[in-house]
Formats: sequence, structure tokens, C-alpha cells
Amino acid sequence: MLKFALMFKIIIQLFILTALFTQCSGPSSDFEKQTELQYLDTLDARLEVVRQLLSKVNYEDISERKEIIEHNYELLEERFVEKKIIPDAQTMQIVDEYKALEKLYERTLANYKNIAMEMEELHIQVKTLKESANSKDYNKETFKKYFNQEKKDVLKLYELSQETIKPCLETESVFMRRQGEVVDMIEKMK
Repeated sequence: MLKFALMFKIIIQLFILTALFTQCSGPSSDFEKQTELQYLDTLDARLEVVRQLLSKVNYEDISERKEIIEHNYELLEERFVEKKIIPDAQTMQIVDEYKALEKLYERTLANYKNIAMEMEELHIQVKTLKESANSKDYNKETFKKYFNQEKKDVLKLYELSQETIKPCLETESVFMRRQGEVVDMIEKMK
């Protein structure tokens, strides 16, 4: 009987310890999961900024603008040569700024599709990582490893979009003004 009582006491103590460990790991695990999800939300927020930038730029319009600038620039150069006009500093500034827009549009076009595809891929990867965080598929260290890789990729994409897409949007008024000025120059030299 003493053996049975001792065994019963050990079983009760193990049960209590198991209950304590389960309770201790529960809130910590929930806190860890919430923290991981918050980290992933920051990546989602960055990707949303990229998505919004892309949605504000129309690829076909930018391509068309680039072609218009190329055409008008060539036409303007032909007229300067044909009429033997040496442009003054102000005219050259307008023409140079207009030509710089073509380079900006060319860079935007070169990166636009890659940014869009990479954004979609990263969105899927972050979503998958969120699902894994919710189900706690990974331990803390494994999650950190995957998160840091996704973070690096998302930040790289974010920076690229800030360097290529955002300037395209910010130069809208410059394009309209310079386009009008160049067309006026061409018309006056007919």
C-alpha cells in the first residue's frame, strides 16, 4: 500500500508539473506567435506600398511617353540643324530635362514587370510564412531565418520601387510642362 501511495504521489506531482509546463508554454507560445505575425504584417505593409505605386503607373502610358519623347527629341534636333539654330541656355535646359524624362521612363519600364512579379512572389511567400506562424510549424530560430530572408527581399524590392516607380509619378507635372514647351518649339520652327 505504501508503494501504491508513493506511486500515486509521484503521478500527481508529474501531472501537476505537466499542467504547469503546459500553462507556461501556452501564453509564451501565443505571445511568440503574435510577435511573429506582427513582424510579417510589417512586410505586408511594405509590399502594399509597392502595390500602390505600381497601380498608379500605367505601363502602356509610360511606354508611349518614352516613344513620344524620343520622337520629339529627334524632330527637335533635326529642326535645330535644318534651321541652323544654336539653342540658348534656357532652351537647352528644357530639352535636357525633357530628355532626362525619357531615361527615367526607360528605367521604370525596365524594372516595372520585374517589380510586379517579385511583389506577387513575395506576397505569396509572406502569406505562407504567416500560415506557418499561425500553426507554429517552425521553431523560433527557423522562423527568424525565413523572416530575415523575406525581410531582406521585401526591403530590396521596396527600395527598387522607390528608386524607379515613385520618381515616375513625381515627374508628372514636369512631363506635362516640358512636353508642351517642346511641342511649341517644334511648331515655331516649322
